[in-house]
Amino acid sequence: MMRHPFRTLPRLLLLLSLLTVSCATHRDTVPETFPFRFNDNNPHQLASAKKYGIEPLEDRSQLDKVKRHLRLVEACRYYDVDALTHSVPYLTPSAAKLLKDIGKNFQKSLRKHKLGEYKIIVTSVLRTKDDVRRLMKVNSNAVAKSAHCHATTFDLTYRRFHYVSGKKATAAQLKYLLGETVNRLREQGRCYVRYETKQTCLHITVRKD
Repeated sequence: MMRHPFRTLPRLLLLLSLLTVSCATHRDTVPETFPFRFNDNNPHQLASAKKYGIEPLEDRSQLDKVKRHLRLVEACRYYDVDALTHSVPYLTPSAAKLLKDIGKNFQKSLRKHKLGEYKIIVTSVLRTKDDVRRLMKVNSNAVAKSAHCHATTFDLTYRRFHYVSGKKATAAQLKYLLGETVNRLREQGRCYVRYETKQTCLHITVRKD
């Protein structure tokens, strides 16, 4: 006996609906592991910093001489800035744009995965030679010839994020989405990145002016 085609239609629609939900759920799932290998070492970052940045300042009293060539890094809709103890909040225009793009793209990724709004957090920016000397006394990872001295480099913590609103994400999901965001820009040739375990941050230097 031949089945009427319209009797099977509801079943087909139900099956298609389940498949659509399944695919959407898979697409919106954020991995909780961190697969990105950010190992651009200091020589690479320093070479780029020297090429696109300012000459190192001896101390903060010299900052007024170069401020007009830099951008002030202040908390905004895309990122927050930690209380800075060994750096001052200034970057070259290209580095400031890179930072903004990371924050903006990170939030786009959150929306894509139907997660709430978060902001990335900047933990270090421009350092003078005096800042570096003081930092080396308390941080064994600090180096005398630092890319931070050229205003081309900033650190983003991957351990803390500023929650704003909406559906909360796990720490692992936020870390993954930040890594994914930075990795895309790195693959586009816009930055060098080093993953720092002790300081729990991504050390990022702009590669283009």
